[in-house]
Amino acid sequence: MITVFTPTYNRENTLRRLYKSLKNQTVKNFEWIVVDDGSTDGTEKLIQEFIDDDEIPILYKKVKNGGKMRAINIGVSLASKELFFIVDSDDYLNEKAMEIIEEETVTLPDDYAGVVFRKVEVFDNGKIVRENETFGGAQLDSNPIDIFYNKKILGDKAEIVRTSIMREYPFPEIEDEKFIPEGYIWNQIGENYIFRYIDRGIYFYQYLEDGYTRRFSEIIKNNPKGLKLYYGYMLKKKIPIKNKIKFLIRFFQSLYYDWKKERKG
Repeated sequence: MITVFTPTYNRENTLRRLYKSLKNQTVKNFEWIVVDDGSTDGTEKLIQEFIDDDEIPILYKKVKNGGKMRAINIGVSLASKELFFIVDSDDYLNEKAMEIIEEETVTLPDDYAGVVFRKVEVFDNGKIVRENETFGGAQLDSNPIDIFYNKKILGDKAEIVRTSIMREYPFPEIEDEKFIPEGYIWNQIGENYIFRYIDRGIYFYQYLEDGYTRRFSEIIKNNPKGLKLYYGYMLKKKIPIKNKIKFLIRFFQSLYYDWKKERKG
C-alpha cells in the first residue's frame, strides 16, 4: 500500500533509528526504497545489513550525487505501491504510522491527492520539543496554500501522496543544481487536487546543523535557478502581501546569484 522513500547522503549515523522505527511498525503494508545520493560513508554496507535482516522489504539504489530532488524522482520511478511517503534519513516514524495511514486512507476519495499529518520536533533523547500547529480538528480537506497562508497552519508537514500523482509532477532537474523547495511540487499538486489534513503527529524530526533549513544562504547561492523558479511561481499566487514582499526579495537574490554563477562559469 505504501512506499516509504528515503533519500540519503552520508547519514549512516541516523539511518539506524529510522530503520528501527520501520521494522517495528504494527502494520507491515509497505516497502522501503532508499536512494543513496553518492554517500562516501558506510551507508551502503549499513543498508545491506538491513536487507540481510529480512525484516521489511528494502530496495536500495546508489546513484551519483545529484541532490534530493533527483533522488525523489528516481524513488518515484521505482515505487510499486499506491502511496508515496518521503521520510528523510535523519527522521523517523511513530511505530503505528503505517497503521494510522491505512486507517485514514480507507475513506479517502479516489480523486484526492493524499493525506497530510503533523510533524513532531524532538530532542536527541526523543522527548518532544514541540508539535507543529494543529490542523484545527480531526481533519481538513484543503490544499497547501490555503492551509499555510489562509488558515495559518505553519511548520513542516508529512505528506503521503498517491504515487500516480507524484509521477504527474516530477521535480525539476536543473544542471549543476541540487535543490528546489518541496513546496514547489506540493503547491502545484494542490492547484488540481485536494489533500486531506489529519490532525495527528506520526513523523518525528530534528533540525540538524548541516540540514537544509540551517544552510539556506549557502543553498540559494548554489541553487539560484531552482530558487528563482520557486519564488517566481509563488509570486503569482494569491498570498498575503508581506509574504509576496519576502518572496520578491528572495527572487531578486536568486537572480543575482544566478547572474554571478553564470558570470563565473
